Amino acid sequence: MKKLSIIGLAVVLVVVIALLWIHFKHPSDRQIQRELAGTWYFTWPKSPRLTTTNVIAPDGSYVSQISGFQNGKTIRNEGTLIVRDGVVIATVTNESGPQTMQLHIIRLDSHELIWSYDGVIEPAFHKVGR
Repeated sequence: MKKLSIIGLAVVLVVVIALLWIHFKHPSDRQIQRELAGTWYFTWPKSPRLTTTNVIAPDGSYVSQISGFQNGKTIRNEGTLIVRDGVVIATVTNESGPQTMQLHIIRLDSHELIWSYDGVIEPAFHKVGR
């Protein structure tokens, strides 16, 4: 009986540890959405004069701006970034007809954001504001 109690306690302990590990390893959609809010930028690796700045609101709305073109042109996109099941659903709303894409987060913390699109890992964004 004592042996059975020890085995049962060990099983419960393993299950609790596994559940805690899953909980802390995979943040919730709400946590990811909250961490996305702020101002993010990156400099294009093949064209260091070009920069992209994304300003993301807590509700997921965003404005993205690419600047640094030789002719002074700036590209501006607006839309939403909504997290569903750990995937960022990006919708551009200011072009002809909304365009949607799925971005898979590779790394996200309070300073850096790396995601992939269509299997291609994009350059790291760095957070400059909240």
